[in-house]
Amino acid sequence: MSKKQLILTEQMIKLWKECVTDYLEKLCDGPIGELKPALLADGVLVPRFKRKGSFLLEPDMLVAEAHFLKSGMAMLYSIDKKSGQPKIFYIWEPGTIIVLYKEFRETLPSDDYFIEIIEDSEIVSITSLSMDGIYQEHTIAYALTQKILAGMKKRLLVQMDILLTPVKSDRYSLFEEKFPGLRGKLSNDVICCFIGISVATLTNSRNE
Repeated sequence: MSKKQLILTEQMIKLWKECVTDYLEKLCDGPIGELKPALLADGVLVPRFKRKGSFLLEPDMLVAEAHFLKSGMAMLYSIDKKSGQPKIFYIWEPGTIIVLYKEFRETLPSDDYFIEIIEDSEIVSITSLSMDGIYQEHTIAYALTQKILAGMKKRLLVQMDILLTPVKSDRYSLFEEKFPGLRGKLSNDVICCFIGISVATLTNSRNE
């Protein structure tokens, strides 16, 4: 039996949109000025509920939206053509921005990437067209974007550090240490793909 679609009330829509501006003000360590009412204007930010297993992006789709992840999780991956296994590049946790920045700004195709919702999620979306107008009118948006991208780069480097750890049996403990927000939330297959180990290595690491 299919799950009922969540119906967002006007109050929920208002609160979800304000979560985005609250996030940006924390990122900015203060008020974001006229950017706040610009984002909260009708039609700029669009709240949505996405079920586990749905996709925000599939191969060759135009990247026309970015998203604030209010709750839930999403992952960026491609499928290895030889093995058929996913190659996981990024996992987003609540309170982060889901975006492929270059493709989003230039409305380019996603190549062979998927962005899949891996836990029922509350998101707030903005189109690249709306963001073009935001950038033109609010220079603070550029500084906020750089902070968002710097945070994503830092997280990618943490994952890369784990993947480059030569003793594979050490990788799971590093994953638990470096990504505490993911503990107990990912399937064994996703963990293994994320840190480059086999299920057998994962099992042995947990038993040690």
